[in-house]
Amino acid sequence: MNKIILDTDIGDDIDDALALAFAVLNPEIELVGVTTVFKNTEKRAALACCVLEALDETTIPVYVGIGKTVSQSIPDWERIAAEHQPRQMEILTRRQPSIQPHSTRAVDFIIDTIMSGNGDITLVPVGPLTNIAAALLVEPRLIQKTRICLMGGAIDRITPEWNVLCDPEAARIVFGSGAKITMVGLDVTTKCKMTYDQVKTIGAVQRPINEICFELIHLWGGDNPEPRPTLHDPLAVAFVVDSSLCETQELRIAVETRADHVQGLTVPIDGRPNTSVCVDVDSERFMDHFLGTLTR
Repeated sequence: MNKIILDTDIGDDIDDALALAFAVLNPEIELVGVTTVFKNTEKRAALACCVLEALDETTIPVYVGIGKTVSQSIPDWERIAAEHQPRQMEILTRRQPSIQPHSTRAVDFIIDTIMSGNGDITLVPVGPLTNIAAALLVEPRLIQKTRICLMGGAIDRITPEWNVLCDPEAARIVFGSGAKITMVGLDVTTKCKMTYDQVKTIGAVQRPINEICFELIHLWGGDNPEPRPTLHDPLAVAFVVDSSLCETQELRIAVETRADHVQGLTVPIDGRPNTSVCVDVDSERFMDHFLGTLTR
């Protein structure tokens, strides 16, 4: 059994909700807890609770994480968080979960859970790396007790990937920490795009989680009547279970934090490798596994 903590900015792109459903439904994964990150983390936690309730999983704990970035001022963050209302949050007006996030802070949960464990819990951050960076700063011994399989970054383009761009300083801390890191970035995730027929296949299953996933996909899609999600985050979850899905290269990754026009770039540099970077993916096998899990 693969134990994971899913650290998510659920509510913006749809792949976070799909990753959460995939993790719970995958018989080879034990989801130890869910933590939220970036902007309105309270609303994100409520949405995560909503998805978990649809999965009939009311004992998996959800924790509210850090909304501000490493370099952001408190007043600036409070304003941005208050204005943060992604389309998917609309579902909370119709579905109020009976389960609530725990009062413990996400960073404390991450530290306490991993440090009290047997080194068998993988951190799977699929949003900005703020919570993970904070946990590593508070408790550097985490690097000896866990590995990190993150969705973020890219080495095949000169534009930054969103999760890293949202908090480059946090990413710099994580990549420089000495932790065992696998980077599941845009190099591979962009090859895992659903067709609308696959979306309909998920929606055709008559059970609450499929109904809510289908609804969330269309809320995310907005005016597009046939949205086609790219499965960025579910691929990171899948890699924890089956590393043969991706070809990897051992590289030293640095994060650009100074130059504005390239801030957030994940750049391979000379030196001892600090990251296993996914560079190719068996997308057909992964897509079959993902769809089979959500429709089984």
